[in-house]
Amino acid sequence: MTQSNPLTINEVAKLARCSYHTIHRAIKKGDLIAYKPGKTVLVLESDFAAWFKSKRVYSVKTGRPRRRVEIKSG
Repeated sequence: MTQSNPLTINEVAKLARCSYHTIHRAIKKGDLIAYKPGKTVLVLESDFAAWFKSKRVYSVKTGRPRRRVEIKSG
């Protein structure tokens, strides 16, 4: 079994630069895997990295294309 550093929800939120509630919602929704060995909820660093990569946003061109301008030579 591969070991990874366990992080608290506050540490994950700090790394992701978002709020505690955003991370907690992701855990409740099932998007982010978390463990609760005692009273503290922990997220493995590898699980956080996979979740963070899955949230990547790709640019999409929207709107009407620009009008083409023809250049007449000589």
